[in-house]
This record gives sequence, C-alpha cells and structure tokens, in this order.
Amino acid sequence: PYFVAGAVFGGFAMVLFLLIPLRELLPNFKDLLTLRHLENMAKILLLTGMMVGFAYAMEFFIAWYGANEFEWAVFINNRANPAEAPYWWAYWTMIGCNVLSPQVFWFRALRQNPAVIWIVAGFVTVGMWFERFVIIVTSLHRAWLPGEWGMFYPTLVDILTFVGSMGIFMTLFLLFVKFLPVFALSELKAVMPQADPHPEKPAKDAQKDGY
Repeated sequence: PYFVAGAVFGGFAMVLFLLIPLRELLPNFKDLLTLRHLENMAKILLLTGMMVGFAYAMEFFIAWYGANEFEWAVFINNRANPAEAPYWWAYWTMIGCNVLSPQVFWFRALRQNPAVIWIVAGFVTVGMWFERFVIIVTSLHRAWLPGEWGMFYPTLVDILTFVGSMGIFMTLFLLFVKFLPVFALSELKAVMPQADPHPEKPAKDAQKDGY
C-alpha cells in the first residue's frame, strides 16, 4: 500500500507539473482541463500525501517498537538526526516536500489556484526523487563494518545520466503533445455539445420529429 500510494502521489504530481504549463500555453486547453479537474487532482494529492506521511511515521514506529538497534540506527544515525546523520538534509527535504507541502490544499482557494498547485506538484516531484535517494543511499552508505562506511558523491557520469534522462523524457513528452491527442477523443465526444442533425428543417417540423 505504501508504494501504491506513493506511485499515485508522484504520478499525479508529475501530470500536474506538466499539464498546468501546457494549459497556459495552448489555446482552448482551459476548456478541456478546467479548475474543477485541477481541484479534484489537488484533493488526491492531499489524500495520498497523508497516506505517504502515515507510512513514513509507521517506519519510525516499527523501528522503535521492534527494538532492533541496527534498524533504529539506520533511521536515527543515517537519516533523521541532524547532529549525527550525514544525510539528514535529504530525509527532511523528503518529509517537507511530500508531507508538509500538500497540506495547503486544505484551503479551497489554494486548491483552485493553478500556480499554487503547480508549485506544490513541483515540490512533490522533488520529494519523490529524494525518497528514492533516501531509500538507496542512506541505507547503503554505512554497512556492518565501519571500514565500509563512506559518503556518496555523484560523478560526472552520474550527473550527466540524470540530466540526460530528464532531457529524453521532455523530448518524448513534447513529441507526444505535437503528434498525438493529449486527451482521449472518445471521452471528449461524450461531453462535447452535439450539433443539430437537421439544421435546415423549420422549427415546427423539427418539433414534430421530436428534435
């Protein structure tokens, strides 16, 4: 459930982060992606953000309740304690972006503000990246032997791979928007107003035929 909620949480944030600028740039896009849609998606961000926050709290609780000193050390000495944990900044960035930032959606005015939604979606996207960083790096940089302890420093290859992956994603996204419909046409046809099938008929004949 933790990873399912996280997937919905991060997925909705990424969709909002991409669609809101598109909504401002493309003509007539606001007729298809309305404020009601944005508000409902903001509610889902709020709900799934609280589910993810509950999962974070349960990780701490289980580490404490289980009384496993090694598991507790991973949370305190590797992640949460600013005095001892070298990666405390990554952990608390994750908490701030994923748990605290969506709380602004308790206010209806902010749920209907595209700029606020876009900013929060950006924070959530960053926070979900830091979640993966915390899971992998902070769990592995201190192994069982002190001789295996070390800090992670990204190399030039790591940085270029990360930047290049974002570039490839944005290129494919823009190609998709250029050549394929952003919204499902079958769903649009169901909500679009229908034209009069017999516009040339007089009003009386149209009433007689049931139009």
